[in-house]
Amino acid sequence: MRTILLLLPFLAQGVFVAVAQNRPFLFTMEPPGKGEELLLVHYAAAYGRQTFEPLGADNVEQVLGIQAGIGESFLLLAHAGLALQDGPTRVSQQAELLARFMNGENRVIDLAAGFGYRREYGGTNVLLSRIIVGHRSGSWQLFGNLLLEKAFAADRDDFDAIVTGGFSHDFGGTVQAGFEIVGQDLEGFWDRDEAEGGATLFMGPGVHLAFPGTTCGLTVGGGLILRATQSARFSDAPRDLPAGRRNGFVLRTELAFGL
Repeated sequence: MRTILLLLPFLAQGVFVAVAQNRPFLFTMEPPGKGEELLLVHYAAAYGRQTFEPLGADNVEQVLGIQAGIGESFLLLAHAGLALQDGPTRVSQQAELLARFMNGENRVIDLAAGFGYRREYGGTNVLLSRIIVGHRSGSWQLFGNLLLEKAFAADRDDFDAIVTGGFSHDFGGTVQAGFEIVGQDLEGFWDRDEAEGGATLFMGPGVHLAFPGTTCGLTVGGGLILRATQSARFSDAPRDLPAGRRNGFVLRTELAFGL
């Protein structure tokens, strides 16, 4: 059953056709561009080892979420995750409300910022603050996110900063390809006592299928998870922290429907 659920988005590729440029990135958030759907429902399935937020949970993970525009100035992001592991199935939730301050269609950059909340798979409550900066120019786009986290748990950093970046190029209007980079606990590069094991990096390619005239899009990607540094201090907080300092990987596919 788990195998079937994991393969659903890949099987859907042969049934549905994708819309132009609705969610070209897997881990980097971006406001919708001009003419894109204001309400998206997305389903993602992933498999990974030694993962970390926002990449997901180890083994099989499934995520169901929405991206909704509220007028021209606000954007609601919300999703629930289901971690299918050898033990009990676990659930996470996350919601964010972002305000758009600039629109890349008529300005040099896209700029958005806002606040949110996450309940992690381990049960920890986390306050979120996100800043999005990006630029669209014809056939390519470049976006970056700064996600600040305040976890209400013992032996966690006072604040965590997660940086994500994505570049995507449009090849003829039907396929977009690019890459993403994610960094967590980057203070581990200069702080030997960083509380959560040291700096961790993800990097990998992604492909988004975009066929005009329909309300569905597919994004597939993945890459390596690298434990860049090792902290002398390690947290035993109730969170999906990496076990040891092994490298890992994640593979993810996402199917989005515009409504």
